[in-house]
Parts: sequence; C-alpha cells; structure tokens
Amino acid sequence: MAASLLAVLLLLQGDSATRAAGTTAFPYPPPARPVMAVAQTVLINVFVNRVDAWVFNQDWAHVGPDDWARNLRLGWEWDEDAFGTNMFAHPYHGALYFNAGRANGLDYFRSIPVVFFGSWTWEYFAETYRPSLNDWVMTSFGGIALGEMFHRVAATIRDNQARGGGRTFREIAALPIDPMGAFNRLVRGQWGAVGPNPPEHDPGSYVLRLGGGFRYAEGWTTDSGTAQLAAVIVDLLYGDPFAQEYRDPFDVFGLRLILSAGGGINVLRGSGRLYQKNLNSASARIRHVLGVNQRYDYINNPAQSIGGQSVEVGVNSRWRLGSKGYGLRTALFGDFIILGAIDAPATGFGERNYDFGPGVGARAEVALERHGARFVRLMWQAERIHAVSGASANHTVNFVGAELNVPVWKAFAVAAHATRFNRTSRYTDGSPTDSRNFTEGRLLLVWTQAGFGP
Repeated sequence: MAASLLAVLLLLQGDSATRAAGTTAFPYPPPARPVMAVAQTVLINVFVNRVDAWVFNQDWAHVGPDDWARNLRLGWEWDEDAFGTNMFAHPYHGALYFNAGRANGLDYFRSIPVVFFGSWTWEYFAETYRPSLNDWVMTSFGGIALGEMFHRVAATIRDNQARGGGRTFREIAALPIDPMGAFNRLVRGQWGAVGPNPPEHDPGSYVLRLGGGFRYAEGWTTDSGTAQLAAVIVDLLYGDPFAQEYRDPFDVFGLRLILSAGGGINVLRGSGRLYQKNLNSASARIRHVLGVNQRYDYINNPAQSIGGQSVEVGVNSRWRLGSKGYGLRTALFGDFIILGAIDAPATGFGERNYDFGPGVGARAEVALERHGARFVRLMWQAERIHAVSGASANHTVNFVGAELNVPVWKAFAVAAHATRFNRTSRYTDGSPTDSRNFTEGRLLLVWTQAGFGP
C-alpha cells in the first residue's frame, strides 16, 4: 500500500513539474524537491524489503513493530555478510538513495543527508537483524562516491537532444547505471522530450577505454598456482584537473572496472575530485595542483579481497612535452581510510572471513600521456588497516603496477598490464604473521575514445 501511494505521488509530482517548467521539460537548474527525494528513499526501502520478503521469502525481511522496537533499543553491531555484499552491493544500494536526491534537483552536498537517511532507516526498519554499523558506513560513503559517478556517467550517455530509436537506446543504456534518474525521467515524460542537456553531459575532457583479452594470475592460493581467464576492462577519465578549474565535487573523476570469466567483478575503483587549488599559474608549462579526492575501492578475487572508503590529499603535476599534447603526469597522495575491509588467514568475525577497520596509506603514479590518455603508466600504493572488528591485527598492503598501451590501428591499441600485490598481516594475539603475494598480468585489445578540453 505504501509503495502504491508513493508511486502515485511520484507520477502526479512529475507531471506537475513538467507543466510548471513551461517551455521545456528540462529546466536548469532543476527545481529542488527534497521531500520527493526522501519519499523515494522510503519507496526504495519498501520495494526492496517486500521483494525480499514476498519473492525470495527471506526470514530477515519479515519485519514488524517488535523488530523495530528491539533495533532501536539495542543499536549497532558488526555483521557477518559476505565481502561482495558489504563492499559492493551495499554501496550500490546507497547510490540509489544518493541519486534519488540528484534526480530530484539536489546537488552533491544536499544529496548526502538523503543517502545517510536511507541507509539508517534500512538498518533499523527493513531487517530483523540488529542494525549494522559497517553497513551504514559502507552504504552511505560508498553510495555517495558511486552515486555521483554513476549520475555523471548516465548524464553523458543520455542525450536530451536526440530522437527516435537512438534516444530510447541511450535511456535504456543509462538505466542500470542510474535507475533512480531513469525512473524519474520516465514518470516526468523526459525519456522522449527534447531539450537542453545538463552540464554533466559534457565533461569537457574525457578518455574512455574498453578492452578485452586474457588475464594471467599466479598465487591464487597460499600454495600458489596459475590461471588464465577471459578479462574485460572499462576505464573512464571524466574531466581533466589541468584542463578545467574546479567547479563542483566529482567534476573530475577516474573509474576502473575489471571483469573476468568465472570471477565477476574483480576490480571497481573510483576517485573523484572534491576540491582543487592551483599551486602555480594555470598557464605555466609545468603545472602543480593540490587536490582532495573521495575514493572507493573494491578488489575481490581468489587471492585477496580488499576495499574501503577513503579521502586522499595530494599533488597532481603535469610537464608539457612539446606542442602536440604530450606530457608527463605525476601524482603523490596520502589517504585516510574511513573504513576498510581485508581478508586474511586467522581473521574475521563469526562466518565473516575478513576484518574491518580504519587506516592510512599513500600512492604515487607517473605516466606518459597525450591529451590525458596514458600510454605508459607506473603505479605504487601502500595501505595499512588496523582491525577494529575481527582479529586483533594490523594489515599492510603494497601494490605496484605497470601498464603499456601501444596503438596499432586508428582507435585500437594493444595493452599489457602487470601488477604485483603483497599483503602482510601481523596479529597481536600470538598468531603467526602471514604474508601473501599475488602477481597478475593482462593482455588486451583496447579501443579508445577521447575528447579534449581547452
């Protein structure tokens, strides 16, 4: 009943908003509808909970007043969900909340309370389990990062000036990335209406790479072994910190997705600009900018599972080489991990086989590029996570990598990637120190599309 009433409200509100817009179904800036954003977060929770209860018959979804009263009385705990559930599914769920705000005219900052509200109400009122602190953190912070990136990616896919079958294809293609944006556009008659595009539709500068090939891994287990799997990679650089001044959070971000046969999502990593300040003249041949980024990390395969939400501060630099767009880029950042997760032997809590905790780290990168597209890239990253839920341990992670892209024909290139991962876990309860290595290589055929800013 609640879902039906909310759906009617959305339809009526969307129709009146289109009429109020007058000459266009796409007013800019769009009208802010905070009440509707909150109503849609409730709709999300009611819908997902009822599907879990009625379709999948999950015991934990059959909630009532007694469960709500107990949850409010007992408060937070740490849960035992699988790594993929806590580190990917929950942040994706949080992105739905966040984009309920973005789809209703709220900017990045005003959408943040929406995602925290949606996550909090789910934890207390949508499950018979006690509310999970790690779920609330991961859903909220992960939802903010993924939500804003998904919002902007979907905006670049959609084209309000397109017509016909191509327009419909774009709307459908953006739906899994931004379901709440797609839903609001549908009920407001914007799937077929023609009008101006929002600023997010054009990032100014961008580099998109799609690749497929093979993935070689050594060290799948502690006994070591080898495997060769089909691999797919998606790399997106949205905006350029040197081509455009800072305007809004995530107006510049990088996103990487790696899939493999039999392994699903192996890597999903994104880092978006929250703030930037020039450290020298914007017209200088050698540029340095101070950046603050929000980062989301998810790495999961048979050798290791690690991820988390973090904020990093550091310096991006660019040295121009000649007059044809070539340059050398470097990055040096330190980070604070709000909450991270990492698996290890002799660790975990209950059925959960990984630890939760905050941490600190650093990363460095150097790359040879042309108009933002990297041809040679060297990377290093180190993180230290102190477990506060799970084993009594400190985990140190070191990662080094090298990537080479060799153009072969028009937009196509052959890419070779090599990475080396090392993790050392030290336990304070007397358990032996554990060290694990993992080597990975990828050979890919890559297609690149790029747009250049000023």
